[in-house]
Amino acid sequence: MERRYDLLMQIFGYGLCRGFLISVVWLCCTLSSVFPVAAQVGIVRTVEGQVSVSSGRQECAPRYGLDLDEGDAIRTGDKAWALLTMMDGAKITVRPDTEVRIDVYRYTDAGDPAQNQARVTLMRGAIRVASARIAIGHNNGFLVTTPDASMDLRGADNDITYLAPRVTPAGTAQSGTYAKSYAGEAVLKNAGGEVTVRAGQTAFAELRMRVPPRMLSAEPYFYYLYGYIDRRAAAVAEKLDAILP
Repeated sequence: MERRYDLLMQIFGYGLCRGFLISVVWLCCTLSSVFPVAAQVGIVRTVEGQVSVSSGRQECAPRYGLDLDEGDAIRTGDKAWALLTMMDGAKITVRPDTEVRIDVYRYTDAGDPAQNQARVTLMRGAIRVASARIAIGHNNGFLVTTPDASMDLRGADNDITYLAPRVTPAGTAQSGTYAKSYAGEAVLKNAGGEVTVRAGQTAFAELRMRVPPRMLSAEPYFYYLYGYIDRRAAAVAEKLDAILP
């Protein structure tokens, strides 16, 4: 590098070369402030089946330990799933036939809890969020939005599903947004109102946003399918923990 620098000075002159290098440094600093580099917010813990992660125009098939950044979108195929580990310790299971985007994910152990926040967009499919420190004891800290509703996570283990009009698992589920709490609670909201979902409860928001969300007396059949995915993901993750750091 030093020899190249000396050669540039000989060709263009010391002043011109020095000015050129200063201009390059200034340009790099300017671009980095205008277009900041995304910070790592989590990793892909494990995947099974057809899964892809896209950031901007780039798309890749994820592997164990792949970094996740703000703005990344994760897509799974019909029989595929992914398990993500986030910076606050959250475990996010991305279920089959799902597309989810990480819009914002900020967490600091020693920071102001009000500054810790997660914003995730669920375009289709379902995710389960467990052990998220951002969500525990902090209203509006962890927010998942769908095309028709949103879910404010306020507990340790919650599930949100968005069934687009064309998707009807087992032919029994109505299109819309479903929220289920396994531990703690969550708040399902739309333009018509909101409902608090506590452990063991399931709520539903119709596609017509003027109709308030309502509690369900029985959960849809697709939750039984989710149970199989959860057990499978837990078994694979346990095996990985035994052989990988």
